[in-house]
Amino acid sequence: MSYKMMFVLNVIVALVCGAAFLFVPMPMLELFGAETYVIAKLLGQFFGSAMIALGLLLWFTKDVEDANIQKGMGYAMFASSLLGLVVSIIAVAIDGVIRNYGWIVIVVYILFALGYGFLLFMQPRMKE
Repeated sequence: MSYKMMFVLNVIVALVCGAAFLFVPMPMLELFGAETYVIAKLLGQFFGSAMIALGLLLWFTKDVEDANIQKGMGYAMFASSLLGLVVSIIAVAIDGVIRNYGWIVIVVYILFALGYGFLLFMQPRMKE
């Protein structure tokens, strides 16, 4: 597995989810069983625009050859995946904000955390 592959997978998820939350926030909120108040719609759109920005950033840096930049981006994405996982678990298990399909969000964050964690911590040891 390479950083480029992880970045491209992350781009696909970020752009698809970002576009959905930006352009059709109410159906997305309803899909996850979240409240559909006006403020939730606005926050969903902010989330969508942030996901699109993340996807574009990863897309434009996927071809960078500098190992330090790749590793730095990997650390940033690993931290982001862990934080997203914690927030998702709180939203599903504690607060009940996400009532439907919350497990999908949790699984996606786990997979990205495992992928970036592998690239950062396990893959260098495998090369030795």
